[in-house]
Amino acid sequence: MPYVIGLTGGIGSGKSTVAAAFARHGAVIVDTDVIAHELTAPGGAALDQVRRAFGHDYILPTGALDRARMRERVFREPDAKRRLEAILHPLIRAEADRRVLAARGPYVLLVVPLLVESGALRERYQRVLVVDCDESQQVERVQSRSGLNPDEIRRIMATQASRTERLARADDVVDNGGPGNAIETRVEQLHASYLKLAEAAFTRAGGLGNAGLHGGQSREEVPPHTERAPARADAPSLIVYEYPLSERVRTLLRLENLFERMGHFLGRSDSVEHHIALLTLFEIMEVASRADLKSDLLQELERQKQVLLSFRNNPEISENVLNRVLGDIEQASSSLFAMTGRIGQYLREHEWLMSIKQRTGIPGGACEFDLPSYHYWRHRSSEARLADLMTWIAPLFPIRDGTAIVLRLLREGGKPSRHVAKLGTFSQMLGGKVSQMVRIRLGEDSQYIPEISANKYALNIRFTTFGLDPRPKPAESDVEFELSFCNL
Repeated sequence: MPYVIGLTGGIGSGKSTVAAAFARHGAVIVDTDVIAHELTAPGGAALDQVRRAFGHDYILPTGALDRARMRERVFREPDAKRRLEAILHPLIRAEADRRVLAARGPYVLLVVPLLVESGALRERYQRVLVVDCDESQQVERVQSRSGLNPDEIRRIMATQASRTERLARADDVVDNGGPGNAIETRVEQLHASYLKLAEAAFTRAGGLGNAGLHGGQSREEVPPHTERAPARADAPSLIVYEYPLSERVRTLLRLENLFERMGHFLGRSDSVEHHIALLTLFEIMEVASRADLKSDLLQELERQKQVLLSFRNNPEISENVLNRVLGDIEQASSSLFAMTGRIGQYLREHEWLMSIKQRTGIPGGACEFDLPSYHYWRHRSSEARLADLMTWIAPLFPIRDGTAIVLRLLREGGKPSRHVAKLGTFSQMLGGKVSQMVRIRLGEDSQYIPEISANKYALNIRFTTFGLDPRPKPAESDVEFELSFCNL
């Protein structure tokens, strides 16, 4: 994945000006506001859904969305605002993700005007850059460019995060309240910094995850089940093994693994890598086809939302992180609720894709003489293939995002404790303790691998040593490890 900076700021703060300055330095700009205009322009992908939800009166004779009329309605009716967001947000996110994955610059500036308000998932960017200026300057700039009166502008500003809230989320700030040359100087400084950060991230071949509610450490993004814990100067590198204790968590872990694999191969350009991405899509479709997956995720997200709301005003809880997680939950729930029909049904009705899926079930069945049309598709440009893949995977992103939140909260719900497995064997009676997942952390250089079995009464772990023999060799010495029982 490219290194991504989330750029945000209030209306009239000068986000476009700052983004243009970064573009002159070679940064790739992905602007969600521009994408939203494209989706609602004549022929835009969102117009049919908008027309069905709000009627023909909200479409101009030119075929574009009547933005002024829609703006008035969503200000009057919160339900109309939610319905419009349920249409636009998944489409905007999917197209933004596609453009980020296709980016070939040193880093990507993802411009999200309502980044703080919408609780956009932190996994999508590594740093937050806020464009800031005095509120009176915001009013003056918007009035000069749009003709709106000051009262209308302040009414819009009142629906956005406050200046204080935005600055509290910022990793970096560009002060756009002074002369233009000051912006150029600040952007030049930040550009140099982002180049170094992007290079370091590329060297690590990883990214930053989410901090916990109590300010927990971020972790390197690697596939689940054998998760590499963050290396520190004062601690050895660790590997985390995860073992689900319920079928629901087992399904979520599999989906997380598949979506991470999909993201990896979508970020590549070779036809063989896009072939693997398509095979991964078929796997996601099968795993996500469980009838109650969507309702399970919605119920769990709502339950977690109510639990987290009870933490308001708790001095031991970071309000900024709490608000960010609640925003993530709201966004994920809205996108999940907007999904209609059986998960992946649109793929099952795609005859061409299903013909490929059928043939790929046969060893070597996707050869050019079996599927000449697929052979042709793989010889199209990388950009064309990527656009098709994003069209097919994007409707499943609400499942990806809901899964990511639930698993993140599940992992943060575990408290690690240190244990010793005598001669490689460890048993613990659970005594009625309910747990949904076990996590075991070992030093990367230990060469021991846990074999885990558990039920509602007991947990048993047998450590073996790594080898290619059919029968694993039991550990012959004591093994120190860290154990967490995770529960939502």
